[in-house]
Amino acid sequence: MFKFILVIAALGAVPLLSALPQATPSPRETTALVAWKFIEDKNPAGAALEPPSQTVGWQAVTVPHIFRQSGLPDNTAGWYRISFDAAAGHDRRFLLMLEGAATVKDVFVNGRHIGRHVGAFTASAFDLTPAVQFDRPNELVIRVGNRDDEVVGSLARSPLFYVNGGMFRHAWLVKTGMVHIAPDSGSSGVYLTPAAITAGQAELGVRTVVRNPLAIPANVLVRHFVTAPDGAAAAEFQVAQTVPAGATVTVTARGLIPHPQLWDLGRPNLYTVRTELSVNGVPSDAVTERTGFRTIAMKNGKFLLNGREVQFRGVNKHEQSEDAWNAVGDEAPRNDFQMLADLGVNAVRLAHYPHSHLEYDLADRQGIAVWAENGFAGQVWKGAVNGDKAVTADGERLTREMVRQNWNHPAILFWSCGNETIAATASRYAEVIHEEDSTRLVTYAANISEPQNCDFVAWNTYAGWYGGQLSGFKAMPRNALISETGAGDWLTHHVPYGTFRWSVDKFEPEEYAEMFTEYRLQTVCRDDTENRPLFFWWVFREFYDHKFRDNRNTKGLITLAGQPKDIYFLFQAFLHSDRPVVHLNGRTHFLRRFAADNGIKAYANTPTLTLTVNGVTRGTQRNGDYRLPDSESKAKNGAVTTTPGIPVANVFFWKTPLAPGRNVIAISDGHGHDDQMIVYQQSGGTPPPAAPDALVQDLRSSNPANPAVFIDRAIEAQGPVYTDVDGSSDNTFDLLPAVIDGASWIATRRLSDPALKTNLGFRLNPASKGATVFVLFSTGTHPVITLKPQEPAVAAAAEAFARSLTAAGFKPTDSKTIWRDHGLNRTDAALWSRPLAPGEALSLPGETLDYVVLLKPAAHP
Repeated sequence: MFKFILVIAALGAVPLLSALPQATPSPRETTALVAWKFIEDKNPAGAALEPPSQTVGWQAVTVPHIFRQSGLPDNTAGWYRISFDAAAGHDRRFLLMLEGAATVKDVFVNGRHIGRHVGAFTASAFDLTPAVQFDRPNELVIRVGNRDDEVVGSLARSPLFYVNGGMFRHAWLVKTGMVHIAPDSGSSGVYLTPAAITAGQAELGVRTVVRNPLAIPANVLVRHFVTAPDGAAAAEFQVAQTVPAGATVTVTARGLIPHPQLWDLGRPNLYTVRTELSVNGVPSDAVTERTGFRTIAMKNGKFLLNGREVQFRGVNKHEQSEDAWNAVGDEAPRNDFQMLADLGVNAVRLAHYPHSHLEYDLADRQGIAVWAENGFAGQVWKGAVNGDKAVTADGERLTREMVRQNWNHPAILFWSCGNETIAATASRYAEVIHEEDSTRLVTYAANISEPQNCDFVAWNTYAGWYGGQLSGFKAMPRNALISETGAGDWLTHHVPYGTFRWSVDKFEPEEYAEMFTEYRLQTVCRDDTENRPLFFWWVFREFYDHKFRDNRNTKGLITLAGQPKDIYFLFQAFLHSDRPVVHLNGRTHFLRRFAADNGIKAYANTPTLTLTVNGVTRGTQRNGDYRLPDSESKAKNGAVTTTPGIPVANVFFWKTPLAPGRNVIAISDGHGHDDQMIVYQQSGGTPPPAAPDALVQDLRSSNPANPAVFIDRAIEAQGPVYTDVDGSSDNTFDLLPAVIDGASWIATRRLSDPALKTNLGFRLNPASKGATVFVLFSTGTHPVITLKPQEPAVAAAAEAFARSLTAAGFKPTDSKTIWRDHGLNRTDAALWSRPLAPGEALSLPGETLDYVVLLKPAAHP
């Protein structure tokens, strides 16, 4: 348990202490520090540590901020500067709270060094008061260093994830009374521990860390006000205690809560505890925390939450977004947790490091169980840093900080001492966690060996992805407790349905990932639920990683940009029995060149689904009719083994032929739940014909190797650009400018491939009302945060293309946008347009450049 200085509390009156200054009416004020100035630290390693004296070169930034947003690499260092006013604050303490900054923080106030914290993902706290001036503005300067040589041993390097240098989480200025609740180890300083829980009552233990910086003892009163989930008062209790001069002590108290409402999965009953600290009857500080009454245990390999057996079905999650990397702010986590609720999971593994306070709060509020991890990950893999492989003092401290800072979250059921790393070192970190907390289970995510001192070890298993067959997932005991499993899935990669073909990090078709997912969900949610108490999919959202295209890990249920993939809806179908799910698969495969009867697949949890193609009913399937195809494996001696497929619920499949050209596909459960999509079918090498009423007629491409097809459906944000599905054109749209909402497009193969350069020509349908033609093309530059330099060849091609567009009557629009190139890099794009009259023809000279032609019909008068 905690190694605090404990002082036995004495109940009773609080003696007056007239020598203490009177606290202000508001005991605690918290201000977000958002608008900073930033400059790179160009001093070499070993240089004197002092704030820059220069007044020029500082850049205005908004925190959360990472070095990348200023065009700097992750493993550098920078200075942040801000001013604050301390007028009328002579009787106040000024604390700085940093929720997360990578990795070494040195804090200065008015040129005086206040302190240092080492560690990227845990919070840190600094008392600024000794250097504060009350008659003038105060300058707060923070050096944040993430250089490789200064972060050794601090769990800030892993081959499994990026550590973005900078202040990537919130910063706060906190004002309290002189005697205050101390932010012990970066925590709130108030630790809530439910105990002895019965239906009639429960105990609530409270440890409050109180600091007295004065030169005389302070007699304090610590009061706790407990509010029930419905807002009613539940309890009030207090402790009076003397805090020695210059001391920090822990004031302990215990209260009884009648008829506690339990925190549970999907039933997040949260109690609010306001802790008030007063001196001489005057408020000096106050902290509000939340807690929940629940128990977690493991018996005979089963999990018992509040005494009943539960199975956890969840996902892994990094704290990252495509456009902000680790500086996600608050909106992205809120959206993610809303999607987790929409997905239907009851657990989330917040991998591989401590996440923001907000994410744990959201899990508390939604009744989602959490596996929290300390950041010790991947040291058995290539690229691991030797300095993190052994137990370090920083590693132990950061592990303790993880526990203390997140102590009050009832959602956290599991503390993890590491992931795929050095077992002996993880064993020590597990021991550290046990020293801190005996109320939760300690675990580890293993791939090879198991550490000691864990309550249980879960496994990262990938049978059917990194090797083996899908059926390998049935092997026990390693697949009983799953901390990771998943398959790569990129929306421009496709194979015929039922095809067992993929190449890790190179060719990752949606259709194979679907079979991989179907097998696992059928196993853990239907066929063998009893023996699979823990299942975490890897991963919820794609994240940046040196894997697919040396850009990202593609095993997400949603893309890095947040777009749900088809398998997202299969999870919904299995996990959401409380609401209907009906979803058509394969809308990103907009031009199909496989056999016309390759099939149509849908995910739904309804009893039946009826398929309609081009207005004609093509049959009704029952839930449970679908069966995974048999698979074959070949041994080294050439022997072939056939593994029978299994029936899978919530999957519907029709071997229905599509007509050449445009097909409108719809499904319905007959009770008002349906889905629809438009796809094109091409048979042989001839592009599908245009319908007589299509907006584009007489479409021509001058290069036989690059035929063009008019896709008469609305273009979609995050969707594919080109027609190839073999991994040769992985370009996708990002968010679309509003001006092209509803536009259709002319699809080709990848136009940045020199062999595919082509001139395009077409005529607008004379029966139309006219249209606006748009051309979206890459400019050769990238958003600053990508750290990608300008591409001179692309920029030159873009300039040449702009001249051709000008000659063809196009003009630039005011819309600037971003899309993704073949390497999945976000790249800047320009949007040009021109009107086109009914029956008018247009010819567009080709260029070796990523571009696409879009058309938006004129609005009817």
